[in-house]
Amino acid sequence: MLEAYGILVTNRRIGWNPMLYYMFALMTGAIVALLHNWRSASNRWAACFLFVAAIGGGTELLKQIAGKWLADGVDFVNQTVTPFALLVFCLVFTGRLDRMRARGRTATKLILFVPVIVMAAITPFSPELQMNYWLMLIWTAPYYVAACWLLLRSYRREREAARRRTMFITVIVMVPTVLAVLLFIVIGRALYPHIDYFQYVSVFFAYSIIVALPGVFFYGVVGVKLRFERDSMESTMQAIGSGAALLQHTVKNEIGKIAIGAENLKSLMPEANDEAVHQLAMIERASGQIIAMAERLHERMRVITLVQQPCHWDALLDSLAAELSMQCEAQGIQLQVQYAIRPIVICDPVHLREAVGNLLTNAVEAMPDGGRLALKVELNRRYVQLSIQDTGNGIPMEQQRHVFEPFYSTKKRGSNYGLGLSYVYMFMQRSGGSVQLLSHIGEGTTVTLRYPRTALVRTT
Repeated sequence: MLEAYGILVTNRRIGWNPMLYYMFALMTGAIVALLHNWRSASNRWAACFLFVAAIGGGTELLKQIAGKWLADGVDFVNQTVTPFALLVFCLVFTGRLDRMRARGRTATKLILFVPVIVMAAITPFSPELQMNYWLMLIWTAPYYVAACWLLLRSYRREREAARRRTMFITVIVMVPTVLAVLLFIVIGRALYPHIDYFQYVSVFFAYSIIVALPGVFFYGVVGVKLRFERDSMESTMQAIGSGAALLQHTVKNEIGKIAIGAENLKSLMPEANDEAVHQLAMIERASGQIIAMAERLHERMRVITLVQQPCHWDALLDSLAAELSMQCEAQGIQLQVQYAIRPIVICDPVHLREAVGNLLTNAVEAMPDGGRLALKVELNRRYVQLSIQDTGNGIPMEQQRHVFEPFYSTKKRGSNYGLGLSYVYMFMQRSGGSVQLLSHIGEGTTVTLRYPRTALVRTT
């Protein structure tokens, strides 16, 4: 694992050694980061950092298997690319690169990679690898310090509770070990290159792994949080979706037969028999309602297929507000649409309109005696977000943890199937965003849809 952070171990027995355990631990972390969400830039750079940090742990074994030339090449990549990948990961993870346009992000990464290219150009590889540790100190030390500073600063400035917990566990996992690498490896190797620092730094490596294991389940580490309850919800939604499709098909066919039979029977009935005609009309209406309910269930539970494209949020929200204005006026609800920015965001406008429409309907139903309904569009350093805030009665704390579950509803009316918020949740998850609900009894409810800032095309 010392090689994993740039340590060249000398005079150690070649073969299986503790370094390989650290290598496999980091490799596992890299694989988990990619499998968790490979579309996330943060996860991809976390995997890159963990991978290049891990490969150094196998250099001694590579000398046995493939020869010294390959081991030296891997060692060079480990020592030079690890600080670069770490710094870029921290820039992405903390949202610093999100403030730049695509060209700016690419240029920043290329500039940070220049020292690696310079080292490759001036480092002798034959007859053996000869690293210039003083030159390495000059550029890798600022990289490591900057990475720690970014994590600490982001943690101190984070206000969202869940994100702050993730930042906290990431800081306590990474910062002590990175500083230990800086002190014992980067600085120590430049001053005393022949001293083996394994006994000192290995303690920090073991500490990071031990803390990261529970952290990845309860808080999230380097952008990865394993949540079995989310997997369970997605599986439940898929299973219900399949069942809803079968239900809709069966109900539509069978109730359709009943409706046709009622229509045929009505045509055969004497016109004077008003009561019979009335009863048949009731059967037709009930059949239509059942078919409509089955279609609505199927529509809400089907697998969400996204068609991502630039979407003008102001036009979409203004249209929804116009449709809702008469109902709000009738109920005495003051409707406000507030734009801190007018963004164009890469998203699925059809599903976004449906999701926001669900939330607006919920908000209006929560204020039967009037109130205030506010739609707010905001931009911060990590997200472009849309908030729907009402001044209704609020949702009890014990119910808030269940509101995104399928068929769970806080409303008592039979027309509410408890699928609206489940649909919103699944849509935002598939979009790479998130949904947050905050509610206080007697004060109202705020639901916030968040897209990563990278989804922002521009503002108008």
